[in-house]
Amino acid sequence: MMLSTFNALRRVTRVLRMASACVILLVMLITGYDVVMRYVFAQPLEWSITISMVGLVAIVMLTVPDLEAEDSNIGMDLCYRGFGRTQTAIADIVTVIATFVFCTVSGVAAALTSVHFFTAGMRTAGTFNMPVWIGYALVALGLLLAAVVTLLRYLLTRQGAALASSEEAAAEDGAAASSAQAEPSATSAQTTQKAQTTQKGDGDA
Repeated sequence: MMLSTFNALRRVTRVLRMASACVILLVMLITGYDVVMRYVFAQPLEWSITISMVGLVAIVMLTVPDLEAEDSNIGMDLCYRGFGRTQTAIADIVTVIATFVFCTVSGVAAALTSVHFFTAGMRTAGTFNMPVWIGYALVALGLLLAAVVTLLRYLLTRQGAALASSEEAAAEDGAAASSAQAEPSATSAQTTQKAQTTQKGDGDA
């Protein structure tokens, strides 16, 4: 159940990442077009700056969930790599809790702000009036999805580690049982060989 949910969210995060790539291309084209219109034809675009600002928010927030799902964030692991097993587990728990709490609190705050601006009908200043709630909705989407993905990824990682440990223990138990069964077999074979040798000696005598 948890794995299927995580895989479904992974598909969503991949789509959002591709959308972020498309937004990067769009912002680049808009910026280039605005530069040409502003400095060549002296006719700057009224909407380019507003669209680019929202586009920058979309680029970051639509990518964060997929980075969390793949655990691809930049890590300052100079000390982390020297930790033992217990220290590593504690560091992982602290990191996951901090990430989850930050993303959840910030995401909920952004969602509530987005709802407030939506109901109030607030728009950006200037000649191109864009709804303010769109930017906050993007922040809420990215952070809340990142919070869920972070928690699921950690739980699945721990589950996989526990499963690997149990399989390793089972393999060791199986090897011990096989060696224990092999020793009596070898002993009985030696006993049989001795008996046959004794019988052969008696017959020769």
